[in-house]
Order: sequence, then C-alpha cells, then structure tokens
Amino acid sequence: MAIALGMIVFLVGLAVDASYLYTVRAKLQMACDAGALAAARSLHVGLSMAAQETAARNRALAFFDANFPNGTMHTRNRTANVTVEETALRTRSVTVSASVTTPTYFMRLAGINSVNVAASGKASRRDVNMMMVLDRSGSMQQSGACEPMKSAARSFVSRFAEGRDRLGMITYSSTWFYAYPLTKNFKTQSPTLDSVISTITCTGGTSTAMAISEAFNRLRALNEPGALNIIMLFTDGIPTGLTAQFPIKTALDSRYGTGENNRTLDGTTYTYPQLGTVYSNMERSNCRDASGKNFKQSGWAPQDRVGVLVAEGEGTNSTGATFGLIKPYAASIAASDVTLGSAPGTMDDGTGCAFVANTTSYTNMQYVRRDIAFVPEFDLYGNRLDCCYKTTSLLRFTSGPYSGRIRPDRPISVGVAATNATDNAARRIRQDPNSPTIFYVIGLGAVDSNLLLRVANDPSSPTYVRTEPNGLYVYAPDKTQLNQAFARIASEILRLAQ
Repeated sequence: MAIALGMIVFLVGLAVDASYLYTVRAKLQMACDAGALAAARSLHVGLSMAAQETAARNRALAFFDANFPNGTMHTRNRTANVTVEETALRTRSVTVSASVTTPTYFMRLAGINSVNVAASGKASRRDVNMMMVLDRSGSMQQSGACEPMKSAARSFVSRFAEGRDRLGMITYSSTWFYAYPLTKNFKTQSPTLDSVISTITCTGGTSTAMAISEAFNRLRALNEPGALNIIMLFTDGIPTGLTAQFPIKTALDSRYGTGENNRTLDGTTYTYPQLGTVYSNMERSNCRDASGKNFKQSGWAPQDRVGVLVAEGEGTNSTGATFGLIKPYAASIAASDVTLGSAPGTMDDGTGCAFVANTTSYTNMQYVRRDIAFVPEFDLYGNRLDCCYKTTSLLRFTSGPYSGRIRPDRPISVGVAATNATDNAARRIRQDPNSPTIFYVIGLGAVDSNLLLRVANDPSSPTYVRTEPNGLYVYAPDKTQLNQAFARIASEILRLAQ
C-alpha cells in the first residue's frame, strides 16, 4: 500500500504538471494566433513590399507581447519569430512561432525540472482585385452627401495594400466613366486614387446596371481567379437609367407628349407640349439613315441607336419626363449628361433626331420619346429589363404598331426596367463561373434596400442564394453615417481576405 500510494502521488503530480503545461501551451497558441491575424490584417501598411512586411512583423510581435508577456505563468526564455511569405498566387501568409521554458513541480521527482513548450499560428491574406463603383448622381449634390461620400471613400482606399491589392474606380450617374484604371500602385502613381476621388462632382441620373456591368468587364479582363474579386458599389438612389440599343420610331402612334411647343424641324412643326397628355398620331422620327433619307422618302431604313434613357426623379411617376438619348460614356469624372450628337455621313448619322441635339438641356432631352419606338427587352449588356424583380409597373403599349412593347414615355416603366436591369446584372456577374465576384454594397438614404440586398446576395436577403458568392449590404440612413458604412465594408473585405 505504501508503494502504491507513492505511485498514486507521482501519477497525480504528473497530471497536475501536464495540466499546467497544457494551459501554458494554450495561452502561447492564442498569442501566436492573435499575432498572425493582426499581422495579416496590417499587410496594407506601407508603400513598399518591404515596408508592409516590416509593419506586419512589428504588429505580430506587438500582439504577441500583449497576449503573452515575459514571465507569463512563471515561464522563461521566451522567443518569438515572425515570417512573411507568398504561399500561393496572390496569397501572402504570416506565421508566428514561439517557445518558452516552463518549470515543472512534481516531475522534478523524476529529474525533469523544466519542459520546452512551443506553438505557432498562421494566417493568410489573399490580395484583392476591387472595382469601386461610386454613384455621383444629382441627388448626391442636392442632399449634400457628395463631399462626405468622397471623404469616406478616400479613407476606405487607405486601408488596402499598395503593390499587392489592385484597385480601380468607375463613377456613374446617367453615364459611366472609368475614372481610375485597375492598378496596384494606387497610392504612389500620379494621380493617386485618393486625389482622383476628390475631383468627383455629382450630377445626372442613376444608371446602376451599366456601371456594375462595366466594372465586371474590367475585373474579368484581369483573368485572376486566385485573387479576391470584388465590386464595391455605393449608391444613394433607385436606378433610373438604362443603356440599350433603341429602335427608331417608324410609324405613327399614340403616346404621351414630348414637351415640344411649335418646334420646327426640316420644315415640319411639332406641337406636343404636355408630358401628361396622350397625343394621337404622333409624328414618326425625323432621323436620317446612313444614306441621308428620312421617313418621307422611300427605302428609309434607320439604324438603331445606342444610348441611355433616363426617367426623371426616382422613376416612380406614372407620367412626366424621360430623358435621352444620352451618351453612355462620360467625357470626364465631372461631366454633365449630353445627348448623342450627330455624326453626318457616318453609320451613326443622327441628323434630324431630337435626341442628337448635342445638348445638356434636359428640356430638349425630353423629345427623345418622339424618336425612339420602344424600350427593348434586354439592355446593352444582355440584362433582362422585363423581369424578375419588378413586373407589375412595367407598362407596355396596349395598341398600335408597338403593342406589347415597353413604353419609353412613362417614367415608372423606364424606372422599373432600369431596376430589373440592375438586379439581373448582379445575378449574371455572381453566376459567372470563370470570374467569381463578390458584391459589397452601401445604400444611402432613400434607396431600395431590398434591391441592394439582392445585388449583394447578403445572407439576410429573402432571396439569398447559397451557391452564389455572398456579400454584404450596409445601409447608411444619412450622410453622417457614411464613414462608418465604408469602414465596415473595408473590415469585412479584409476579414474575408484572411
């Protein structure tokens, strides 16, 4: 019994020492993990690769020290090493390895006075390919949100890694502009992305489907499936603009007025002054085709015109103005909307068309509904306009030569078509098998949050699809919340990159 009792005491001692060593290792492991995660998240700090790696190492050691100071639990001889390396294409890993000498108590009876305890933690960060898509519509200026948006976007950009992450930017209103080509040197090349953001001015409508489609085209052209491909969309309104190939009106019909009051063109006077009044036998377009013929001449065969059609306001009114056709690509980051303009003698000769007045006057842009026949079923990018988010307010001609076609003379119809185009564009992008792309979306103020949840495929969306990349939608009630919204999106992107 005496011998057995001695063995029992020794075994209990071993259990106590083993529990103590396990506790030390668990705390050491936690410190290594904390250091590795913190370092991976700070890989954007510094304008060169060497500076970023130095910042990551310093951050890792700082977090390690905070979680496992010298002398913790009576340990000694603490060592810690940090390595930063590229472990896969567009992926960097940070490894924190540490060891300590841990004293024993009961194991000393067997001549073991201390045990070396080691642990390591590893975190990886995928590099980001991100197109920022920023709404610069007129409502941003009217609400005073344009400047706060620019400030929040500039802070957002500072969180990403020069030389590793690749950032670009498209700004949009009725039109779109490739304001900053995708580059890894967005903090050092001239001009910097930060400085370009500061030059944004806000005016025009909201052609969201076109903007995100163009952003995806840029990401897809990179052909880097190993990177984290992201579209970061900011908007403050409901989509009101759509880009399509519009057919020219070649027949008389009944539709709402254009706002024209005794306008003479090519010897003909047009009088359709009321936007809310239906006029019978509204004139066919006076556009010329490539050979110079108009509707008065035999053999007239006008070509379709590619441009943007915009509904006034939020695109929710039954009657009112629709504007166009507007040039899809803006001349600059600060440009106002302009109509297509004519190019006599070319296949795009638009002489005589009201929508090619080469004007920035929205009063003249209202004449577009006399020139175009109807809104097609698909936009320029192949996005459906007739479903699948909204259908009940998509108004069509019920009689006449264009019966069954989507009306271009009803703002609500154009607005619904633009909304459907946005929803379908996001779905098409998320489902692309060759360029998996995640949407992060910020909505400000009077937005359609249900639509933006669908665009992001946010897990809280009622239409969330598990098999598609899931993103995040953040709502900012007013302009004072923009910094927090952009910061949250940045944190989520960097967390996902780990």
